[in-house]
Amino acid sequence: MVQDAINSWAAIRFALAYPDERHLRIFHEQFAGTPSSLEELRSLYIDLFEAGFPHPRCPLLEGYYLLNRPAGEVVLENKLFFQHFGLKMESKAAPDHLLTQLEFLSWIEHCLAAGNPDRQSLERARSDFVTRHLAHWVPKAAKALRNRGEGCYAALFSLLAEQVEDVLATAARSLD
Repeated sequence: MVQDAINSWAAIRFALAYPDERHLRIFHEQFAGTPSSLEELRSLYIDLFEAGFPHPRCPLLEGYYLLNRPAGEVVLENKLFFQHFGLKMESKAAPDHLLTQLEFLSWIEHCLAAGNPDRQSLERARSDFVTRHLAHWVPKAAKALRNRGEGCYAALFSLLAEQVEDVLATAARSLD
């Protein structure tokens, strides 16, 4: 079955991966404030998301943003969510890493687009996962990047925050 729509979770996951020439080309086409060279883009990525003392400026780990729960509990909850759907963590990334979370949401979206007969359960799982694991920190990270004027990555996080808000709004409407 060929999908007519773009899997937005997969697109954002691709965009937030470590950059290569494709990222540089696409970012120049889509976002103002994109560095001019791949080296500069990679440097920005590392500076924002991977390195810094005592931590990166915008860690991509959910556990970093939760002050009221131990990080290990958050990691385990993510892992159990994935296992509930029979998914195994092949990635070296932590279960609470944003790229891992987006991969999971991308998988759910793929199942929905493929016509999985348990559509209602998948939609509920997407809503629950976004509510429990993205809604409390992605908008904060997006705002922080916007306030710092971080160009292409601020724009990407704003798109992700909008996606999160759309899922929450859809879930709220379904409760009415």
